[in-house]
Amino acid sequence: VSCKRGGSDTASSVLWVVERHINSRVPSVDMRPLIRKSFVKDFVRLNIEMARSNNALVPDKDKYNHLESDPWTWPFLIYPMRMLGSWKKGDVKYYEVGNPLLWWSATFVCFLYPLQLVYYYARHVRQIPQAWADGEEMYLWNGGKLLWFGWALHYLPFFLMGRVTYIHHYLPALYFSLLLLAFEVEFCSRRLFGRRLQATVVLFWAVAALLVFYWFAPFTFGYVGEVTDLKLRQWLPTWNIYTDRNIF
Repeated sequence: VSCKRGGSDTASSVLWVVERHINSRVPSVDMRPLIRKSFVKDFVRLNIEMARSNNALVPDKDKYNHLESDPWTWPFLIYPMRMLGSWKKGDVKYYEVGNPLLWWSATFVCFLYPLQLVYYYARHVRQIPQAWADGEEMYLWNGGKLLWFGWALHYLPFFLMGRVTYIHHYLPALYFSLLLLAFEVEFCSRRLFGRRLQATVVLFWAVAALLVFYWFAPFTFGYVGEVTDLKLRQWLPTWNIYTDRNIF
């Protein structure tokens, strides 16, 4: 038996939780038939309740909130988010901007992948002779389908929701898009440059990603100084790194 401490045993704020009860005078009854549940029914009911509670969090369109953003803006990183309300000198500042190079590149390959499938399918239907190794189109399909559909299934449902949304809702989809980016870099570099230059292309991407990460690292680990001292960090005019133009 566990309970909330403080106050008297009969106080209304005391919560008693009975973990186990043993009484020789009470006949033993098998409760399993009464509590047996259907996984499918519970799964459907749980998702319905989550959707209902999420749709209840309706944004106020007449009131600006620098934390909110619409789903269509997420792949393009149009509105990164200030993690803290205060942006004054001396306050620790976190900015949810991620790595713009990888973010935008991952978005590009998410749009590129279905076009590649259409291209390979059209060549197959028209029976155009291949200029590449046999099975390359199947390698593209088998290697990227799980990643692309993972991105789509984690991202597209937000367009059906009426709830308030933030850019961090895109992070699960972003993981899949980044994995798809790694696959596409390997696939396209081998297809366009051959195996000799493939390592060079991959190394170039790795170095570029590390440099951009280092450039935005102060916002990742927290920056205490004056934010205007961090020059050339605002890559889009919609980013509110230095000033929030929508606050009057």
